Amino acid sequence: MAAPRTPGGARSNAAILGQVGFMVAVPIVVGAWLGQKLDESAGTAPWGLLGLTFLGMAIAVLGVAYLIRRYLAENPIGPVTDRARQAGRSWQAEIDEREQKREAGEDE
Repeated sequence: MAAPRTPGGARSNAAILGQVGFMVAVPIVVGAWLGQKLDESAGTAPWGLLGLTFLGMAIAVLGVAYLIRRYLAENPIGPVTDRARQAGRSWQAEIDEREQKREAGEDE
C-alpha cells in the first residue's frame, strides 16, 4: 500500500495560484467592463464603474473563500501523532540542554 500523497509541490502550488488569480481577476475585470458600459449608456460616470467594480471585488472574495474551503476539505489537517509529539519533546530537550551549557559558559 502506497503512502498517502501530501499536499503541496510545485505543480499543485502553481495550480492553486492560477485558480486564485483567475478567481480574483475575472470578476473584477468583468465588473469594471460592465460598469464602464453602463456609464457610457446611462451617463452615470463614475458610479456604474465604481459600483460594479466593488461588486466584482466582493464576488472575488467569495470565490477565494470557496477555494480555501474546498482546499481544506480535500486536505484536512490531522491530529498530531504521539510519535511526532515525542520527537518534538526530544528536540526541545536538546535545545534546552544547549541553552543551559551556553549560559554556564560551556561551549561545545
